[in-house]
Amino acid sequence: MKKYITTIVLAMFYLTAAAQPNPRFVELENYFKELKSQHITYRQRNKGEGIEQEISTSFWINHTHSDDPELQLITDSLEAVRNRPYVLAMDSIRRCFSELARTATESYQYEYHKGKRDTVEYAIAFAKEKEDSSQTFKYNNAVSFRYMREVGRFHFHNSESGSSKNRFGNGHYWHTYYADNPLGLTWEQLRPFNGEEFLRQIQPLLDNALKQKDVMKYPIHWQHDEGYEATEDKLMYKEAWFDDNQEENKHTGLATGMHYVFPKEQEDLAMDVLHQVDSIARAYVNAHPEQLYSYTHYERYYTGSWGTLLSGTVHRHRKEHSYELKCFLEEDGSRHLVFFTTIGDLWVPKDWKELKSWINGKREFLKK
Repeated sequence: MKKYITTIVLAMFYLTAAAQPNPRFVELENYFKELKSQHITYRQRNKGEGIEQEISTSFWINHTHSDDPELQLITDSLEAVRNRPYVLAMDSIRRCFSELARTATESYQYEYHKGKRDTVEYAIAFAKEKEDSSQTFKYNNAVSFRYMREVGRFHFHNSESGSSKNRFGNGHYWHTYYADNPLGLTWEQLRPFNGEEFLRQIQPLLDNALKQKDVMKYPIHWQHDEGYEATEDKLMYKEAWFDDNQEENKHTGLATGMHYVFPKEQEDLAMDVLHQVDSIARAYVNAHPEQLYSYTHYERYYTGSWGTLLSGTVHRHRKEHSYELKCFLEEDGSRHLVFFTTIGDLWVPKDWKELKSWINGKREFLKK
């Protein structure tokens, strides 16, 4: 299979030259990329007020306490190296938010430092042109904004952990930008996501992967009919769709699709396929601003996380009929891609990877 290599510059994610985010935010996010210690998440959603694009990243700054002075010196030295990229990132965030505050519609900065406790909250917003529907909400020491063209937020909290005197700090950065729909469509004019067409685009890639050694494909069929109740210990995940009045329904559910498994020995192939599927997904949603979708960029598979790379819905107000493309990494090193269609509520049985079908609790196991 052809080797797929890509270098992603964050600024390239944005849709058109006429719908660019503030270049100072882009500069900051490219700096995060250069640090190579930051996991950066990019999401794009087609929403009623436009195409929402969000970049976020999280990091941790920890300090371990020791009653042994010599051991403490060694620990401090090691942690100074480990924490340095995060300290640099925080300094860059401070400078960025301070500079942007001069021209922002609204800005908020709060810092509290006492002893070994630190709290930092920054928020900044740029309003849409000729629009006064923006809203500001303040809670505790933080602020959030709604109906703005562009919003940046940063939160950091550091505190001592009980009697151990260890300190744990975590920070999270968000940047959200709303671009106008390229076709000028309103929420009411958006069309259903075309899951069948998207699957046709990635199917040749998946079929080619199946020709490689030990790569497997298994069917998905999870069904529950009216009147059947499953206890929580039988399900890994449960999601109900909502009707137009936002009331949870108690109806049936059917999910059908395919599960692709790449063994540990096929890691390079699995990564190649993920990168190409991700590239196709990004190109597809950018080519179809008339469809309802949510896309998240994935550079790798994550253990313990059923990551949703692409989600599309048929209805504007509910997920009664939806398409999902997910990826994850198992502890044994195997990598998985899952694509399925759901009509009604989504119920995922706990042992779904071992099943050919699950109907009202009755399990038919795969013959591997």
